[in-house]
Amino acid sequence: MLKRLNNPTLYPWFIFIFAMGIYTINLGGSSIYILDEAKNATCASEMFERGDWIVPTFNQELRTDKPPLHYFFMMLSYSVFGVNAFAARFFSAMFGALTILISFLFVRRFHSEKLALWTSFILLASIHLSIQFHLAVPDPYLIFFFTASIFSFYAVIKEKRTIYLILLYVSVGLGTLSKGPVAIGLPGLIFLLFLIFSRRFNWKAIKQLKPFLGALIVVAIALPWYILVHLKTNGQWTEGFFFKHNLGRFSSEMEGHGGIFLITILFVLFGLFPFSVFIVQALKNAFNNRKDDFVLINLIAGLTIVTFFAISRTKLPNYTVPAYPYFAILIGLWLCKIDLQKAKPKVSLIGLLAIGVILIPALYFGIKFDPALAHLNYLALYFLPIPVGFIIAYVLYNKGLLRQSLQTIGLTTILGSLCFMLFVFPRIDEENPVAQSLHLIAGKEVRYFEKFNPSYSFYLQKELTEIKPDEFKSFFEENPDGVIISTTRRLEDVQLPSNVEVSFSSRDIFETPTTVLITRKNN
Repeated sequence: MLKRLNNPTLYPWFIFIFAMGIYTINLGGSSIYILDEAKNATCASEMFERGDWIVPTFNQELRTDKPPLHYFFMMLSYSVFGVNAFAARFFSAMFGALTILISFLFVRRFHSEKLALWTSFILLASIHLSIQFHLAVPDPYLIFFFTASIFSFYAVIKEKRTIYLILLYVSVGLGTLSKGPVAIGLPGLIFLLFLIFSRRFNWKAIKQLKPFLGALIVVAIALPWYILVHLKTNGQWTEGFFFKHNLGRFSSEMEGHGGIFLITILFVLFGLFPFSVFIVQALKNAFNNRKDDFVLINLIAGLTIVTFFAISRTKLPNYTVPAYPYFAILIGLWLCKIDLQKAKPKVSLIGLLAIGVILIPALYFGIKFDPALAHLNYLALYFLPIPVGFIIAYVLYNKGLLRQSLQTIGLTTILGSLCFMLFVFPRIDEENPVAQSLHLIAGKEVRYFEKFNPSYSFYLQKELTEIKPDEFKSFFEENPDGVIISTTRRLEDVQLPSNVEVSFSSRDIFETPTTVLITRKNN
C-alpha cells in the first residue's frame, strides 16, 4: 500500500488535496468582517439576488473597485452553498490550491521533481498565502491567472506548443477580468524583459508568440463585459475603475496605504516567512546562474513585480503576492544545493532561531498593547509550535541533518498557520463590533449616518438607507425600536435628540473607526 502511495504520478493529487486542506480549514469559522471582504462578498450577494452579471453594487450603489470574475465565482458558490462566509471564500481557497498545483507541475516539467516539491513546500509554509487564500477578495484569482500566464509563456518559448499559447492568452484574459489592466501590462513587461535578457528579442520569437491571435483571445474574453458595464452605467464604472482605482492608486497614495520604496521588500520577506530568510542567498545564486533560462524567467518575474509596486504610490501587502511563486522557486533552487553540500544556511538558521525566541513575547505584548484585544494576549501561545520547531531545526542542523532541519521549519510553520486559522483568528474575530452587535439590530428598522461598517450589509442582506441628523427624531418616533449605525468621529459635531442615546460602542478591529449604535432611550 505504501509503495503504491509513494508514486510520483500521484504527487500532484497529494499536493492539491493537501493545499485544499490548508486553505479550506475553518473557512467559514470567522465572519465576513474585513473591509475588502465585506464589500466584495456583499457586492456578489447583491448581484446574485438580482440575477445581474454585469453591474456590481455595494449597498445598491455602483461599485467600481474591481472587475467581476471573483463576483462570478462567489455567485456560483452562493447558488450551491447559500450566501455565507464559507461560500464567499470557497473559490479563493480553490484558486490558492490550484496555484500551488500549477507551480509544482511547471517546475517538475521544466526543471526537476525535487525542486517542484521544495517550491510547493515553501509556498504551503507561507502564513501570508494561507491568509490570502482564506479571504473573499479578487487577489487569489489574479495570483492564479498571473502565475499561469508566466508559466505558459515560458512553456511556449521552450516547447512551441499551441496548447500553451492558448493557455497563455486565456490566462491573461481571465486575469484582466480578475483585476484589470495590470494582468496585461505586468506580464507583458516580464515577457519583454525575458526576451531582451535571453537575447531572443527578434521577429522570429515575436512571431512564435502570435501576438495578434493573443490579442483577439484576450479581447474576446475580457472586452464584452467591460463594454456592457460601460453601457449600463453610462461610463461611470469605466471612469471610476480605470482613473481612480488604477491610475489613481499607482500615481498617488490612497486610503493611507503608502510607504517608502523598501516596504514592498518587507512585504515579501514577511509574506514568504519562514523560508524568506534564505532569499538573499537565493537571489545571489540566481544572479550567478542567470544564463539558465529557467532561472532567468523566475528572477525577472519576481523582481519586476516587486519593483513595479515599489514605484506605485499606493502599497499594500497583497500587491506583491503574485511574486511569491517565482521567489519560492529561486529559494528552492538554493535549498536543493543542500544535498550537494554546497549550501551553508547556518546564519539564516541562527536568524530563525532568534526570531523564534522573541516571537511569543513579541506577540504577547503586541496584543496586550491593543486595548480592544489586551484580554486575548494568551492567544500568542497558539504560535508556540513555530519557535519550538525552529529550535528543533537548529539542533538537527548541528547534527548534520540539513534536510530534516528544513522540513521541520516548514512543517511547524504550517502547524502554526493552522492554529491561527482554527483558534486565534476566530477568537479575535468575535471581538469585532458587527459580530457583537448583530443581535441588537436583527429584525429592526436600520439606517446609517454618513458611514457604517460594510459587514452589516453582508449579514443584514438589505439596503441600508442614509439618514440626516435632522431626521433622527422623526425616525425614532416612527420606529421606536429602530437603530442608526455610525461612528464616533461622524457624531462629534452632532447634537443627538434628548430621547436618543449611543447604546453600543466598539472600536473596529484592524481599522481605526469606532462603530456605534444609536437607539431610543428606555424610559
